[in-house]
Parts: sequence; C-alpha cells; structure tokens
Amino acid sequence: MKESRKLKFILYAFSLLLIIGIVGYMLLLDVDFVDAFYMTVITISTVGFGEVGTTSKGSEIFSICMIFLGVGIVGYAFTTIVAMFVEGKVSDLWKGNKMERKISALSDHYIICGSGELAEVIINKFIDENLNFVVITGNREDLDDYSHHNILVVEGHSTEENVLKHAGVEKAKGLIAALDTEVDNIVTVLTARNLNEKIYIIANAITKSGSEKLLKVGANKTLSAVEISGNRMASLMIKPNIISFLDVVTRMGDVELDLEEVIVKKGSYLENKTLIEAEIPKKTGLTVLAIKKIEDGKLLFNPPVNYTFKIGDILIILGREEQVDKLKNLGDEMK
Repeated sequence: MKESRKLKFILYAFSLLLIIGIVGYMLLLDVDFVDAFYMTVITISTVGFGEVGTTSKGSEIFSICMIFLGVGIVGYAFTTIVAMFVEGKVSDLWKGNKMERKISALSDHYIICGSGELAEVIINKFIDENLNFVVITGNREDLDDYSHHNILVVEGHSTEENVLKHAGVEKAKGLIAALDTEVDNIVTVLTARNLNEKIYIIANAITKSGSEKLLKVGANKTLSAVEISGNRMASLMIKPNIISFLDVVTRMGDVELDLEEVIVKKGSYLENKTLIEAEIPKKTGLTVLAIKKIEDGKLLFNPPVNYTFKIGDILIILGREEQVDKLKNLGDEMK
C-alpha cells in the first residue's frame, strides 16, 4: 500500500471510530453530542478522566470494544508513521505532493509513456532541450529513480484513462508511446487521442503491421526502434562518411551542431524578406536546409534565394545553439 493511502486509511479509520463512538454513546448513555464526544475521546485514549451519564452493561461492553479498536488503530498509526520517518518516506510523500502540484500546473507539455532504455534515451534528450514533460511508468525502480532526479513522473499504466488525465494529457502538446508491447502502445494512442484530438502522438511500432494499426487509432507518426537501428548499422557499414556527417548533425560527434526549427512570426526580422535579403549565413553563420511552407505544409529543400518568407513558415536550419538564438533575436538586436 502506498504511503499516502496508508495515511488516508488511518485518517478514515479514526474518523469512523469517532463517529461510531459518538453515535453509540449518545444512544447508550442518553447524552448530548459534546458529552458523547468527550466519552469517545477518553475511551479511545484510555485516559479515563470520569464517565458521564448512567452506564449500563451495554455501554460498558461498547467501551471495551472502543478501547480495543482505539488501541489497534493508534498502534497501527504509530508504527506506520515511525516506519515512514525511518525509511525516509515522509520526505518522499512531501515530494510527491509537490510533484502533483507541478504536474497540475503544466500545459503545452510532453508525455513520455514507457520505461527502459528507449524511454531513458528520450528523457535525456528532453532534459538536454530543457522541455517540460511528464513520464508515465509502472516500473517501481524507474519511478523512484526519476522522482529522485526531479523528473515529473506519474505511477501507473498509460493505457488507463485516469492515468493519462493525471499526466495532463488534455493540456499536453505531444505524447510519445514507447511501451514494450504493441497492444499497450495501440491502447495508449487510442485513449490519448480520445482525450485530446489536437495532441501530436509519436508511437514505437514493434512490428510492420503495428505501424498501420497505430496510425489508424490516432498516431501522427510511428517509428520502429529495431528498424532504425538495423538501417543505421547497415548504412554505417556501407556509407560510413555519410553517417559520420549525420552524427555531427545529430550531436553524436565532437562538433556541437544541431538541426533546429525557427518559425517566422509576425513582426520578426524574417517577415516578408527574401532568403538573400535576410543574409542568414552572414549574420548568424547558420545554413538554411529547408523551409516548411505555411501555405501548403510542404517542405522546400535547398530553397531558392528569392523565396519570400511568410508568417508561419518554418525554417529547418543547421548550426550551433547560440547561432539559433541569435537568429531568433536578430530583429531585437537591429532595433
């Protein structure tokens, strides 16, 4: 039983015992609420200051039962709380409540469903990018590890609607289903899509047929970790120089280059400028590889120099993080 449930059980047990005691003494001793409450407290605590009302065999037997129940509940409460202090569970419980508040306050965040090595790689990437995300896992070891590293985590199975709601799926921006079985990924995608029609979902396809099923139930994209690994190993053997270049681009090499997205916003430096007028390579050192056009959503690779940027266009650029930040703030610097 979780510590929070134990504390709730103790609270409910005490409350029920008080109610039973008050009602019982009011009926058996024919006293008012205050006197009945007084009798209940002194009986449970075994203080015995002095009884009120006229006792009877029935009230005495009732008092004996109340004493035994009170001692049992108090003993259980004492041992539970002491054990929680000794095992450090009190601080964990406090952290858990703090985590609950943080998760409730999230919006436009990401949800990672799963545990193990695949989920760990995704989590580390999200941490590097400083993104807001919540992990859903039923693995106790991963749960403890994540919580101790200040990673927001929800215990449970992402196939369950209440668990996804707990992780804030209705306010989330994206979800990654990286579970161990095809069925769990399918159910997770289906449930998440029913709860949030706009959420962007990426799912791990275990089999070839699984990819089609995941797309049918609501996934936006599917990837096969096995297929990607196999293709990469083969390409590394066949075309090592190309893979070495890709390693640099994906930050797997020694050079800190990355692919990044930059959105053309209203009032930004890029608005209504052509590619040659913007002078992006000269001013930032970045390379524009492609543009996702707002008008049709298609990618324009190696865009022509006379292309005019429109609000909502997305630039796919290659460079270092500080160069990307410079492009995003270019308009502010020139004011």
